Amino acid sequence: MNIQKTGITILLLLILSISYIGCGSGGGNKLSTLPSYELFKLGKQKYDEEKYLKALDYFQALVYNYPGESIVDTAQYYLALSYFGQEEYDLAQVEFNRLVLNYPASVFFENSIFMKAVCFYEGTPTHFGLDQSDLKIAIKQFEDFIIDYPESEVIPDVQKYLKEAKTRLAHKDYNSGVTYVRIGTYKAAEIYFQRVVDNYTNTEYGPLATYGLAEVEFKLKKFDEAKSKFQDFTIVYPEHELIPKAQEYIEKSALKSGIKAFEANEFT
Repeated sequence: MNIQKTGITILLLLILSISYIGCGSGGGNKLSTLPSYELFKLGKQKYDEEKYLKALDYFQALVYNYPGESIVDTAQYYLALSYFGQEEYDLAQVEFNRLVLNYPASVFFENSIFMKAVCFYEGTPTHFGLDQSDLKIAIKQFEDFIIDYPESEVIPDVQKYLKEAKTRLAHKDYNSGVTYVRIGTYKAAEIYFQRVVDNYTNTEYGPLATYGLAEVEFKLKKFDEAKSKFQDFTIVYPEHELIPKAQEYIEKSALKSGIKAFEANEFT
């Protein structure tokens, strides 16, 4: 998957380089003859009008033809934002990354690192059952951002995206656990529920997976373990809607544990 992603990124870079060359040669619209401030003014106007495709022409022309201008990093940033507005997240990610690599002193440097992660997030299929590889990349980048820029003004947005991303992955693992419970493959279910508890305990699926682990113990006839886990559930999540069912399981587990112990003694 990483090799495939690298290949796609290289292809995108080649396409973008060709497009830049097109801008520099005129391309019929003579944008290269306009001064940098005029290109930026026109590009920003189109961007504000949400005419992102047209904005791209102006920003590309500026970035290619005026690489030494003080405004070039701003144009680079809006070039990336224009691709983002077009929902071309792979291209946007490439352009945000270009700013990070080429303009480390830019006022947009920090935001570009954040937006790179957002591109991976937005470029991931929304349904949890589809490939979520890019979402894992986004999570890693959001977590790194919090560590590297704890005082950033976008930290609340980072935390929001991070929670949504983790919730989606938690949903995927939890759903796998539920599926394995339904077909009676309890050991596999236990693995997925435990993964949710270990990695996504602060999402809405954390308590559900904790409950699921206890239920698996019950189905495996490990009644003492089930009772203990259900009791822990009631302590950690006292207001959860599954508390009544957990209390029922505690009673059932105690009863079945007693019966199991009695039968074991009777036949020894």
